[in-house]
Amino acid sequence: MELELVKRRENPLLQREEVVAKIRFKGGTPSRREIREILARQLGKAPSNVFIRRISTDYGKEEATIMAMVYHSRAMALMIEPKHIVRRNEGGEAA
Repeated sequence: MELELVKRRENPLLQREEVVAKIRFKGGTPSRREIREILARQLGKAPSNVFIRRISTDYGKEEATIMAMVYHSRAMALMIEPKHIVRRNEGGEAA
């Protein structure tokens, strides 16, 4: 799996970085958990501070566009991110 950062925008008001990335893969689209871990490793953040908002894959391509929010703190993320996004990223449990 190969991840390429396309766009990074710092949002100091919400204490986060808004990221658009492309990921290339073989087979099926990777899970949110896998993408969170790869993105967190590349940005030097904890996976618990990374929230994937959208994964867009064109039919038949082994490439996806990802929109993610990377927060400076988990507490701020839980205040801002919608509960359904938190559930999607953390496997069903909302804080």
